[in-house]
Amino acid sequence: MSLKRKACFHLALYGLACWTLISFMEAAPRIAQFFQTEGSGSFELNITPFLLFTVCAALYIYAEKKKRNGKKHRLVPDEFEEQDERERMMTAKACRSSYIAVYFSLPAAAVLLLFYPLIQPHLPFFPILLIFILMMIQHLAYVFTFHKHGKNSGS
Repeated sequence: MSLKRKACFHLALYGLACWTLISFMEAAPRIAQFFQTEGSGSFELNITPFLLFTVCAALYIYAEKKKRNGKKHRLVPDEFEEQDERERMMTAKACRSSYIAVYFSLPAAAVLLLFYPLIQPHLPFFPILLIFILMMIQHLAYVFTFHKHGKNSGS
């Protein structure tokens, strides 16, 4: 699977995971009330994001299963399956770029969290969005840098 296709799958999975957590967060008070009243009443939970996440993850795992084998490789992210020294160097540069992106975006996220009490009535799931945006920034920084150095090295 190409790097662009993997990045699209990862970003889609991040987005669906974010949507799943937000829908669970919206239903959590009703679920807690349901169990506190010993099952009297009902609650509603939107399972659409969870189902979409499951389908997308299954498609990704199926596509990756063809080329990956062994239990050891399941624990290692596919970005670290370098074949030669050139790919190791590209991975090192991409990891450095990803680290720098997080180095600057994390303090910005902390500053944005200072305004959470003002935003909370309108956007109660703001911290979840912020975490997933940070994940996407880190992943995109890695992918863009890896792709840039891959083009420059003749691959």
